[in-house]
Amino acid sequence: MTFRFAPVLSILVLAACASVPNVALPVEARLHPGHRMSLPEGARLTYIDTVNDSRCPPDVQCVHAGDADVRLRFVKPDAVLDVVLKASEQGQPRAIGAWRVTLVGLGAGPRPPATLRVDAIDR
Repeated sequence: MTFRFAPVLSILVLAACASVPNVALPVEARLHPGHRMSLPEGARLTYIDTVNDSRCPPDVQCVHAGDADVRLRFVKPDAVLDVVLKASEQGQPRAIGAWRVTLVGLGAGPRPPATLRVDAIDR
């Protein structure tokens, strides 16, 4: 028994692994720390973590609402950019390259999930 198709199959598998996913904007995802979303042009946005979280815990009445820093890493084939979004600026888009990144929501707890939306900047 010969495996004449093995080289062709290997090439197809390698081509599939090397291809960049075709992602259309807008993209919205609920991410946990360490998770990422794919973007057009082979870019990706990773939710690193949330730090300096002084927000009021759920079901507690606070005099001051507090804030939190949502740390993200934006990676393109030719660039890496660390970005911090403030929980207090939730819903306000921030320009990163050709895109706008919006913190749509931030959960509670020590490692809260973050809902992020990425749109194209209208030119």
